[in-house]
Amino acid sequence: MDVVAQRPPGVAAPGEPGSNASSDAWAVGREFIAALAARDSKRLEACFRSEAHLRALVPSGPEEHSGSALVAARFIAWFGEATSVQILDQCAEPVVDRLHLRYRFREGYPDGESEIIEQDAFCIVEEGQILTMDLVCSGHRPESKGKSTGVHHFDAGELGCGSGLPQEFRHQLDSIPIGSVLEIVARDPAAKEDLPSLARLLGHRVISVDPLPDGSTVLTVQRGR
Repeated sequence: MDVVAQRPPGVAAPGEPGSNASSDAWAVGREFIAALAARDSKRLEACFRSEAHLRALVPSGPEEHSGSALVAARFIAWFGEATSVQILDQCAEPVVDRLHLRYRFREGYPDGESEIIEQDAFCIVEEGQILTMDLVCSGHRPESKGKSTGVHHFDAGELGCGSGLPQEFRHQLDSIPIGSVLEIVARDPAAKEDLPSLARLLGHRVISVDPLPDGSTVLTVQRGR
């Protein structure tokens, strides 16, 4: 005899809204993703309770924000530079007493470039609104178009980590297109540790760190954001 498992009352089938608290969580989760893709600050703010708290781990480091208006504003700031946001994938489902959100967007920019970003969050929902959200973000990742965007070179000369090298390094990265590669030659021994850490903190990809016979370091970095 075949045995058919029975779902407990109030538990939804996979991919479907449940009842009571589960249904509220599913609904606010879907609304949050839609509002974020539309970059509608009023709709976003309405998804959160007034005392809402966001804890986010992003490529630049951990962040915390409190209050529905500030939380909504932070999300708008993350996506505000894009001219378009396309939903590639999304998930909103209860996990016992938490709401799990996952979404992947494609962001378009005026220069024709595009990026992919994915965020994953677990939330506490009360009375149909998000009270707390713990979020992890992939960062804005340049979308490959099957061709190189170019390699740029910079010789730092006598600049050192205590005499303006980090600032010039950031300037050089900001001046090249997203997805392009910067090769920087630095003579300061501290650069081989300090510059890769700074690059990762800023959301860029460190390709290689190579020592030269004269004691200099060649750092190769791909610009992210």
